[in-house]
Amino acid sequence: MSNEILHARIETRFNDIFEKPPEVPQYIYDNLSHEMRPYQEQALRQLIYTQQSDAADISFNHLLFHMATGSGKTLVLAGSILYLFKEKGHQNFIFFVDSDAIIRKTYENLTNTASSKYLFNQEGIVVDGLRIPIQVVDVFPASPADNTIYLKLTTIHKLHADLNNPKENGLTYDSLEDMKLVLLADEAHHINALTKKDKKKLTTKEAGERTWESTVNRILRLNQANRLLEFTATIDLTNDSLFDKYQDKIVYQYDLRRFMEDRYSKNVVLLQTNEEDDQKMLHAMLLSQYRKYIAKDNGIDLKPIILFKSNKIATSLNANNKFIAMVENLSITQLKKSIEHGLAVYQNAASIWRKVFRYYEDKDLIQLVQDLQWDFTSETTLNANDSSFISESNAILLNSLEESDNPIRTIFAVAKLNEGWDVLNLFDIVRISEGATHTKTTTDSEAQLIGRGARYYPFVQDNQNSYQRRYDLSDSKLKVIETLHYHTINESAYINNLTKSLEAANIQIKEDGASRLEAKIKSKFKKSDLFKNGKIYINKVIPTTSADYQSFKDYNVSSFFEMSFESSIEKQFGTDAETESSTQRREEKLHVTRSLLQKAIQRNTFYRYNNLKEYIPSITSVKEFIESDKFLGSLVIQVSVPSGLTVNELAPEQKLSIVEKFLSQAENNIRLNFMKVRGTPYFEGVMFTELIKDYFIEINQVQSRVKTMNEVVKTRNMRDHDWYIYDQAIVNGLESNMIDFINDYMEQLQQKYEEVYLIRNERKVKIVEIGSTRGFMPDFLLYLKDTECTYQVFLEPKGEHLHTQDKWKEDFLMSLSTNPDIEVLSENEEIRLLGIRFYSGDKEYKQKFKEDFREKLLDEEAIVSSNLFSINE
Repeated sequence: MSNEILHARIETRFNDIFEKPPEVPQYIYDNLSHEMRPYQEQALRQLIYTQQSDAADISFNHLLFHMATGSGKTLVLAGSILYLFKEKGHQNFIFFVDSDAIIRKTYENLTNTASSKYLFNQEGIVVDGLRIPIQVVDVFPASPADNTIYLKLTTIHKLHADLNNPKENGLTYDSLEDMKLVLLADEAHHINALTKKDKKKLTTKEAGERTWESTVNRILRLNQANRLLEFTATIDLTNDSLFDKYQDKIVYQYDLRRFMEDRYSKNVVLLQTNEEDDQKMLHAMLLSQYRKYIAKDNGIDLKPIILFKSNKIATSLNANNKFIAMVENLSITQLKKSIEHGLAVYQNAASIWRKVFRYYEDKDLIQLVQDLQWDFTSETTLNANDSSFISESNAILLNSLEESDNPIRTIFAVAKLNEGWDVLNLFDIVRISEGATHTKTTTDSEAQLIGRGARYYPFVQDNQNSYQRRYDLSDSKLKVIETLHYHTINESAYINNLTKSLEAANIQIKEDGASRLEAKIKSKFKKSDLFKNGKIYINKVIPTTSADYQSFKDYNVSSFFEMSFESSIEKQFGTDAETESSTQRREEKLHVTRSLLQKAIQRNTFYRYNNLKEYIPSITSVKEFIESDKFLGSLVIQVSVPSGLTVNELAPEQKLSIVEKFLSQAENNIRLNFMKVRGTPYFEGVMFTELIKDYFIEINQVQSRVKTMNEVVKTRNMRDHDWYIYDQAIVNGLESNMIDFINDYMEQLQQKYEEVYLIRNERKVKIVEIGSTRGFMPDFLLYLKDTECTYQVFLEPKGEHLHTQDKWKEDFLMSLSTNPDIEVLSENEEIRLLGIRFYSGDKEYKQKFKEDFREKLLDEEAIVSSNLFSINE
């Protein structure tokens, strides 16, 4: 069973429970030092809902937060403490974990008001007007003070030893029996050895952990009011025993894939090299310093960290010594030689190395050497393997790397930092080649480390602070401080295992340079009059007001929703499996009941009335939103189901999931279209050079598998086709087929028109439906010019499954040559706008496109008789 199916089962199980996730109480917001992100709020809502249940002591006394590394689990933990203290009267909290380092970090997070990572209000916790201190204890008091939170911080092995080998005035099972306890387990996957059924397969360490799990379970059972909250980013749900244990305990799930897709992480780029370790360390230092310079050039204060990862402590210590010696002996001649060599080797303009060495090519190398020898010294280096490392001062340095007064730039480590390490300004992880192994165990550990390093570094730019990536679709140099580079060993077995480990960890990666597809405008076309002086015509827009939003239509939301339901067979084997269920399907209407709508709405925070009212001001209640024909009252959902299955046979949670998908899509359209601009019938010219430029597409290397050829994006060499303005066509299969179609008619087009150009529209040319806020960017423009006028033709390849929901786009295109209200504001030439039917892979639709194309562009009589709209100024 795949992780995705297991996750879906868990999510539907809990989604069925959470009919009305409550609001997070205001006192939690007031007493946390950081603003909660939406997913953290949702995690607390779902916790609160379970504890409001009459069956909480039985059904919800043990819960797990399965949340990605870097997603802020500890902030959710802090919010949970506040809630359980205020609402459930809990005063005694035991935080335990597998590592001493995490204990020190958590002490800073929960108790040290002077720490920048303190999670509570710096001025103190206040609930109902009363100040609530947090008191760290070894043993809970028999007579606790009012309005006080008692917190014991310990490792799981020490907790186990204290309870099972009791000492005088120490913690005992008897002393805990009459107390209400909350157990907070961080990195909770370490306390699951007992659940692993096969004793023969347990390692020595796991055998010890088996007793830890027993201890935790025994504490939980001491009092029915006790609670166990587990937090982890790592849990193997493909293990049947673990799945059985946690299938009704995962209160919230937000895995690394969702975390990265929501742009809360850095991008992860693999840098493969055959270089020796000395050269690799030098280049990593130059890349790190490049980041610092780019940040400084943009007014951003950044101290980027490099982590050198080794397999053995002796290797790490040796690499540390070599690095310091290399920096101390660095010369201008050596640096110049390295830069020249880098420029010769890295020719791909998209490669980060090309950018780095080009940057240093114009840099004052005397100043560069001085900067490097100032920034990278023994005083700015930590070796996490040194016997003297485990000290309070080093632990503080390690967990405050972002602070301006923290001097550390480089860290050498083996395995001490794989868990519990919170660092935002780690940008380079360098795999030392010496003694490296290629086992899956090794690469799993490295994937875990990469997950920790992928935490996003928030920075202020244009007076705005962001906790999400901003430059994914931009060529800004600042992308380098939204990227974690992992410098790997260029060895096939190692890379193969690392890729598998990253996929298993849901870490999306890119490869330097190889993931970027570029298209450049041909130099010959740049000399043309069209490029220099031509215009592209798009319609003018006007601002909207709240009065313009009266129905779903105004938000580009269709009340007719189609989706395909995948059977369990299809999920397991794919839709290409030779099974009856995957080859035969039929359309059925889903009966959407009021209770189904209410349940789906209650589980999406966007549809809470106070928020919904901001986006849909015309409604007066959620009831009106559900019942009105302008909104959900006219909703029709049609489901494509495999033969042998009817819509009525779908489980309640499956029906709920379908409705939720509609609401999610509707939410996106509502957000995108509210208070935007409305299209007018007046088309005006914008200079060609403003809208049509070189462009690039970046492709993820991991998780880029697709099922149909039309979804695969590839480059297609177009240098020999003068009528295509770019040297490359970056297209999917359907778009490539449409280019073939036009190529087949190119001879006829060039006989009829003086100029013929096909232009790829890459997120620049947008037209907005007249009288509406919904607009779109047609994929292609066909520019035609004869002796009488210029034709601007909009072309859109579209998969047949999208025809229904995007029909308005086709209707809009078709209206361009027939709507009498359209006026083209042209200075000195006659401009004609034409839209052609969608191009599709479906045989019937393709024939309609062909007929429309020929009639409008090659049938002279049809063209002469069509309307011409222009105003000559």
